Amino acid sequence: MGNIIKAMNYQIKNDKVTYFCVLLSVFLSCSNLVGCDLSEVTGGSFISMAGDMTALLPMFVILILSVRICGWDYTDKTINYEILAGHHRRDVYFARAVLAIVWSVLICLVCMLVPVFIFTAINGWGDTMEFKGMMLRFALSFFPMLRITSQYILLVFLTRNVYISWGAGYMATMFSMMINMMIKEFLSFEFTWHFSSSNLMKIFTFNQSLGYVNNEDVVICQTSLESSFVAGTIVASLVISLICIGFGYIFFKKSDIS
Repeated sequence: MGNIIKAMNYQIKNDKVTYFCVLLSVFLSCSNLVGCDLSEVTGGSFISMAGDMTALLPMFVILILSVRICGWDYTDKTINYEILAGHHRRDVYFARAVLAIVWSVLICLVCMLVPVFIFTAINGWGDTMEFKGMMLRFALSFFPMLRITSQYILLVFLTRNVYISWGAGYMATMFSMMINMMIKEFLSFEFTWHFSSSNLMKIFTFNQSLGYVNNEDVVICQTSLESSFVAGTIVASLVISLICIGFGYIFFKKSDIS
């Protein structure tokens, strides 16, 4: 499996889609800075301004990149060459699954955190939110990102087609977000850890209040999270990820890719 990972890492590093995902991540992370006085943007206020965009970033970047990594060899059937060369199907599958998770989640976290640290280094963290609490939220976001990636991995090995997986993944994400908004509007019930999309939205949504700091009115974002939500996020993400990756392997093991 090590040789497959090395070969695929080389492909990923030289793939235009990877650079597109990095650029898309940077654009989504910084899109709310238009028209802002950058000298007044602190690390905390940057996160507050980004809002829902911080949650939307991994949903689409992970979709594009994980499907590309797992499915790009299906189009020209080159995935079959690895098996014909003597590699076990287990190694072929898990090399792709591991790289999809590592590259997708890493790019998202780096592109979300780098602007935060840059503005913190220049203008300080500020009084908008607690630093420790926000870093814990970023750490918690790893779990729904893992869940999203695993779901897309399963989708690729079910459809065996990059373009179908991209389309189906996008529609599924939009549908889950729409269902959550409709149920919240009409039934006054909010999905939190139940969907990966609602999970990320909840992590990067803050209860806000008006505070008074250094003789100025400041919007304060609460970063604390309920223990039930944290536990639900971790357990649901790990269980669903294991199920998706496991079923993905079963389908790949039994599928005809010649």
